[in-house]
Amino acid sequence: MKRVAIVGSHGLYANFGGWDQLVRNLAERKINPEIEYLIFNSIETPENIICPKGVKVKRLKIKASGFQGLFFDFWSILLCYWKVDTILFLGVQGIPLIPLLRIFRKVKIISNVGGIEWERPKFGFFSKQYLKFCFNLSFIFSRFVVLDNPYYKTFLPKKYKAEVVVLPYGGEIDTQLEINKELEVKYPFITSDYFLSVSRALVDNLIDKLCESFVGSRHTLVLISNFSSSSFGKDVLNRFKNFSNIILIDGLYNKAELDLIRRKCKAYIHTHTLCGTAPSLVEMIIAQRPIISMNNPQNRFTLHDYGFFFSAFSDIQEFINTDPVLSNYIPSKEICKLYDWNKIVADYESILY
Repeated sequence: MKRVAIVGSHGLYANFGGWDQLVRNLAERKINPEIEYLIFNSIETPENIICPKGVKVKRLKIKASGFQGLFFDFWSILLCYWKVDTILFLGVQGIPLIPLLRIFRKVKIISNVGGIEWERPKFGFFSKQYLKFCFNLSFIFSRFVVLDNPYYKTFLPKKYKAEVVVLPYGGEIDTQLEINKELEVKYPFITSDYFLSVSRALVDNLIDKLCESFVGSRHTLVLISNFSSSSFGKDVLNRFKNFSNIILIDGLYNKAELDLIRRKCKAYIHTHTLCGTAPSLVEMIIAQRPIISMNNPQNRFTLHDYGFFFSAFSDIQEFINTDPVLSNYIPSKEICKLYDWNKIVADYESILY
């Protein structure tokens, strides 16, 4: 039996982002019966969850985000280091403990570095330096380093020991739910034309700029985000909630309803600037909707250059006002196969075991 601890996510059945989706799929789609997972859950996750076979959860009564996140990772490492064969780091802020612990016992380390976290504006100077230090350290003390996007290869240290693999996040769309009277009341826009964006309320996701670009437009924008989770998100919500053509939905976690909104949109607008293979973008590839994306290397890699790419937000209105044939901007079905969760889980298990 290969005992694998997963450190760094919010935990099993959390709803915070790509790492949490990865954890859920590794647990629920586990292929190798010889792998046993120990997953650390934060206080932000549900209590008394039912775990899939071969999965154990240890719930810690602190948050996995913000300042507490560092202690969450350190505590998780100390609790599991002498009990497991492999540690999968989702984010590497806890990796400075590993050189010290390796003096006593060697454990196989696999690090999903996340991305260029030190460039995010939410972090101060010292936090950015620490995150960059951890990024470089992970290439020394990991057996494998996982990148979720090929673009991140440009940031590799000049010298490193780890084997580097590119494993994106997967995507899956619920197609069972259809429009009914109850949903028409709940989401009045669902039967009309609307442009959709799904994004966390982070400054570098530029949701404020997206909303500004739709002020005075004849087109409707539906923006789904966790507005209430940050002062930035609350500010965006308060600034744009009274515009009739800008519909803001705060924290929609019912996947069937979210996927229905995805499937029915006229096109999807992706504004992330610092994400790698963003799960929200992958979901729209699977949903087979036209995509309008911020023009950067990560998004182009994810989309394999399918879609309309904009460099300035004014480009969006100029583009959609021409009534383009949007079906020309749907990623091919061949690309969908690259983001199949079963394939990605199998690829992870091949390096975990």
